[in-house]
Amino acid sequence: MSNSADPWRALDATGWASTKQTLHLNSQLLGKIRLALSPPQPNWMFTALYMSPRGLTTGTIPCSDASIECMLDIFDSVIRILRSDGRTRAISFLPPRTVADVYAELTVALQELDVACYISPVPQEIPDTTPLPADQRVRPYDPAAALRWFRTYTAVAGIFDRWRSRFFGRSGVQVWWGAFDVNLMLFNGKHVAPPTNRGYLLKYDLDAELMSAGLYLGDEKTAPFFYGYIYPEPSGAPALPLRPAGASWSTQLHEWVLPYDDVRTSSDPQATLRTFIDAIYTHCFDAAGWDKASLTYELPKVHAQRPAT
Repeated sequence: MSNSADPWRALDATGWASTKQTLHLNSQLLGKIRLALSPPQPNWMFTALYMSPRGLTTGTIPCSDASIECMLDIFDSVIRILRSDGRTRAISFLPPRTVADVYAELTVALQELDVACYISPVPQEIPDTTPLPADQRVRPYDPAAALRWFRTYTAVAGIFDRWRSRFFGRSGVQVWWGAFDVNLMLFNGKHVAPPTNRGYLLKYDLDAELMSAGLYLGDEKTAPFFYGYIYPEPSGAPALPLRPAGASWSTQLHEWVLPYDDVRTSSDPQATLRTFIDAIYTHCFDAAGWDKASLTYELPKVHAQRPAT
C-alpha cells in the first residue's frame, strides 16, 4: 500500500479487534509514562499523546536535567524511548508478544536509561482491567490494519489542526489513550464548577468551559463515530440544529454524534467533517454564550490567503 493511499478506509472493530487492542494497550504504556513524568497542566493536557509521522508520541518530557520522548512506531512495530544524551531503546511488539512481555522489557529499558518512572499496571477506561504485567494473551497483529488506522487518525488530526487556526483561546489536538480517540479541544478561558458525581478524572477535566470533538473507534458492538459536545451543556442541546444530515444527538452520551462511515463515504470527507465541527462551534456562541469577538483570531495576511489543504 503506497504512502498516498486513501485514509478514509473502513475501521469497524470487528475486522481488526486484536490489532486495535494491541495499539490501545501499547498507547496506554506511553500515556502512563507521560502521566508519571510530565509537569501537570489543566484538564489533563499533560497526559495526552500526539500523532507523529510514524505513529504516536509523548512529545518531549522533562526528566531531571534531561528529557525523554517515547514513541509508538507503526512502521517498525516498536516502542522507542529516546533520551537527550543520545541513548535510545526499542521494544518490539512483533512477532506478536504479550502485553506482559512488552511491559517488562519497557520497565527494564527505562531503568537502563536512568528514567525513574513507575508505570501503573492497571489499564484505564477499558472494560478489561487485567493488570498489564499479568496479561499473558498473545493477540494477532495485522500491520496493514494498524497502518489504515494510522492514516485515518493522521488525516483527522490534520483537519482538526487546520480548523482550530482561527480560534484565539487555548486549544489542543491530541490522542487520549484512555479511550484511544483522536480529539480536538477548545477552551474559552472561563472556570466552571466540575460535576460532583462523575469520578476523580472528570473532577479535573470538566472544570473549565470547553468544546470537544473527536473520532472514537468503537468496538465489536459499536461502529466508529465522530462526537462533539460543549461543557457545560447548553440549554436545549438535544433540539439544537446540526449538520450534516447524518448527525444527531445521543441521549445516552449527551453528545452530538456522526457515524464515521457517513464521513468516509461522502464525496468530500474533509468538508463533511468540517461541517459537523462548524455546527457545534456555532452553538458555542449562540447557545453557550461564548464571546465570539474575543475568541476569533485573524490570521496573518500571508496565511489567511493560503488555500486549505
